[in-house]
Amino acid sequence: MNQYFSKLLSTRSPILLLIACIAITSCSDDTASNGRPGKGKGGGGKFKGKPVPVEIAHPKLGTASSVYVTTLTLSASSDAKINARTAGVIRELIHEEGDDVKAGDILLILENDDQRLRLKQAKIQQSSAKREYDRLNKMKSAGAVSANDWEASYNTYQKSNTDLELAKLALSYTKIVAPFDGRVVWREVDLGAYVTNGALLFRMMSIHPLLLKVHVPANRIENVTIGQPVKLSIESISEPLEATVSLISPIVDPATGTVKVTVSLEDYPVGVRPGDFTEIEMTTNQRQNALLISSMAIIEERGQNYLYLDDGGKATRRKVDVGYVLGEQTEITSGITLSDRVIIKGQRNLNEGNPIKQMNLGDGSPEPSKSPEPNKRKDKRKGKGKRKPS
Repeated sequence: MNQYFSKLLSTRSPILLLIACIAITSCSDDTASNGRPGKGKGGGGKFKGKPVPVEIAHPKLGTASSVYVTTLTLSASSDAKINARTAGVIRELIHEEGDDVKAGDILLILENDDQRLRLKQAKIQQSSAKREYDRLNKMKSAGAVSANDWEASYNTYQKSNTDLELAKLALSYTKIVAPFDGRVVWREVDLGAYVTNGALLFRMMSIHPLLLKVHVPANRIENVTIGQPVKLSIESISEPLEATVSLISPIVDPATGTVKVTVSLEDYPVGVRPGDFTEIEMTTNQRQNALLISSMAIIEERGQNYLYLDDGGKATRRKVDVGYVLGEQTEITSGITLSDRVIIKGQRNLNEGNPIKQMNLGDGSPEPSKSPEPNKRKDKRKGKGKRKPS
């Protein structure tokens, strides 16, 4: 054949030269294919080789929970700015910043000499008007007084009662009292200062309980209920705390698409205060008897989720739908059953049909090594003489 190609090459015909080159190339490809097994069609296939070591586990039944996690700041259950309701000079400061007070406790007192005198005057006028009214009222029963005189006396008496109440109210404004049980967190004025009507005096907060206003997306609210426990993690406290859901808004905020959920923290250690940053974990839904598998087993590609299963010692790829992700565990809603053998480690190196070797028992424990049988050891020594000591 080589002589034949030599004769063709010796000619100058372009067509004959082209046919010769094609024939030589074809022979070279066939020779290379026959000389390298495994690369051609009959070369042994893509997956011939050592089995890939993997770990396998069965899915487990458990509770799948949807948890809403966010960071907020603690706030007081009541927060009030206390302003003066009359003008005057501060005569006495009774409570300071940081003091815990009860509703009705006096915080400060203004000078009240003017109000006391007006109250005394109102009492005298009311007493005089009452005596005159009582006298004319008796005369009216005897028919000895005109209706106009009796009515004028009655009106004067009623006005004196009103003036007396107003004088008492004006005097009460000189004593600034706590509107609720709480803590004085801010004092704006000093002893001896003159304050005008409406001036800011104190700021108070009710710190039992502390509150968190959680705005949960409407599509996540699902099964949140009043009284439900909520886990809190506060930066200044090493141990997690437990609060409860106290209020759920009946409407969705159209601007944000969220529902306001109020969480109450009743018991907390010293050092926790309004304004502390707090991470909140709220369970919004739960599914019992959910199919759970290790999150490491799931492969995500182009928005789809896949698992590799053990199919008689070979890897098979399976598309699955996932539900809630619970840290190291993920809920599988469709695609596998409880009896499937899921590859949870080593699946990144697999393709469909790869041979696999299980390196665990499915519960996380390693596969026990197999010791050679005694008969095999005896067979290996058979025919060999004993080594003589040197």
